[in-house]
Amino acid sequence: MDGLNCEALPVVLAVMAGGIALYLMMRKPTLKAIPFELKAPAESQPGWYKGEILDAPGITVSDRPDLIQCFDPATGRLLGRVPATTLAEVDAKITRARHAQTAWAQTTFEQRRQVLRTLHEFVLANQREICQVACRDSGKTMIDATLGEVLTTAAKLQWTIKNGERVLCDENRDPGFMMMYKRARVVYQPRGVVAALVSWNYPFHNTIGPVISALFAGNSVVVKASEHVAWSMPYWEQMVRRALDVCGHSPELVQFVTGFADVGSAVTGSPEIDHITFIGSPEVGKLVMRAASANLTPVTLELGGKDCAVVFADSDMAQCVPVLMRSVIQNASQNCIGIERILVQDAKYEWFVKEMERRMRMVRVGAILDDEPNQVDCGAMVLSACFPRLEALIADAVAKGARCVVGGHAYAHPCHPSGQYFAPTLLVDVTPDMDITRNETFGPIMVIMKFTDEQDALAKVHASPYGLGSSVFSSDRVRARRVALKLRAGMTNVNDFGVNYICQSLPFGGVGISGFGRFAGPEGLRALCVEKAFTEDRFPFVKTPIPPIVDYPIMDSEKGYKFTQQIVAFAYSESWWQSIKAGLRLGKLSM
Repeated sequence: MDGLNCEALPVVLAVMAGGIALYLMMRKPTLKAIPFELKAPAESQPGWYKGEILDAPGITVSDRPDLIQCFDPATGRLLGRVPATTLAEVDAKITRARHAQTAWAQTTFEQRRQVLRTLHEFVLANQREICQVACRDSGKTMIDATLGEVLTTAAKLQWTIKNGERVLCDENRDPGFMMMYKRARVVYQPRGVVAALVSWNYPFHNTIGPVISALFAGNSVVVKASEHVAWSMPYWEQMVRRALDVCGHSPELVQFVTGFADVGSAVTGSPEIDHITFIGSPEVGKLVMRAASANLTPVTLELGGKDCAVVFADSDMAQCVPVLMRSVIQNASQNCIGIERILVQDAKYEWFVKEMERRMRMVRVGAILDDEPNQVDCGAMVLSACFPRLEALIADAVAKGARCVVGGHAYAHPCHPSGQYFAPTLLVDVTPDMDITRNETFGPIMVIMKFTDEQDALAKVHASPYGLGSSVFSSDRVRARRVALKLRAGMTNVNDFGVNYICQSLPFGGVGISGFGRFAGPEGLRALCVEKAFTEDRFPFVKTPIPPIVDYPIMDSEKGYKFTQQIVAFAYSESWWQSIKAGLRLGKLSM
């Protein structure tokens, strides 16, 4: 460095050192994750055989209505019986959550981040154990548990840790010309005690996801877990409570309740609940709204979907087909955003049907924690009670001209006769007049429909009242984007399926009978806050005056009216000249 004077080097180094020191001093301190241990239940281990196999698995106990019977849907093996939360316990838990929230609302964003970091590190370090617990309680495969339970939760944790404070920081707003001497901003304040009533298809993620957002927004949370996955709930609850406890905060911030419809009604009808998030069916969603209306409690409803995939003939089939296979088979299609209608353009329809038939015939169902390695592609279903309804929907379609090429019925597994399986099904030549196109199946049923052009595709898609997620496949990006934006749905993906949820910066929710409101993204985080409008004087010596002409008692009403009229003209006229003239009139009227 010929141009660098050696005598100047110490000065340069001193300046650099000073800059680094200043940065370190001004940088907000980071509170690190605190490790903790939590042992997974023994029943989650592969090859666990201690529980009896039930002949007719069910969640009720005939002589004990206060108990929930828990079993592995993949085998029918009993996991135990857990007490349903009583109505008195529901009230007590809400009260404890309310008391704990008072102190939590005063915590800094960094303190809240530390709790989420602690939880995040535990999830990453215990992926296998978490997946095994989810598999045992819901019958899914380890791959499906990793993608649907762990990956999604890690994505939500990471996004909230990195972006939550920016989303919830006070937001300055333009006060406008007339209020230029004011500062205007939106302040996001915690609602208090929020509730989440969540579905059973992803027992870990569906319960932990609302907790993440609620805690970071400064709330306490009551989670009503589904009675169909009650066995795993204590493990998830202990996980979050331990994270809070080791970080020095009250575990009472998080309360889990589980039980039947009466418990859900007690939560949604409580005047002590400040916001409700519900994930379930349109029918139950209406009941939640009705209960919440008694106290005017705001609600966010995600009520499932009949998601479509529009596949144009120019699509990259080597990419499209595997993606759509996963959209149907993953978690036995017990996905809110599973693809339940595949519309294929006529030029590629026959080829597509044959390829999907070949693939669907090879799908193997079974119990991932009990069967031999590499023998299971698709897991069990949580609700066997839905099997007659699914078979009826398929029969209706066949009666109206559809062809059931593969499956179409409940499956009796040779090794797990008490397991709850539905055969992977391929139903083709489906038309919009068939009941299956308007009813959510929530099962491994691939429905294929034919379309001719964009208008035909849109008409067939919109024949369903649902509008949650959607996909469009085409090599023509302009066309794909055009069609995707015309779909009546809350979410859409071009040349993919469901990836919008991995982008946790995006809101999640639907239109039509798929519900309203959003969780995830800035919109979901802010929905758990009171959006308070706030103004204050920009300068302490400039305050809002009340001119004598309009001060009470008003001495001359007509003159006062003309004065206020000119205020409007002065502040909001389109031209400066009109404003100047109004200003002169104001001066004259004030004299």
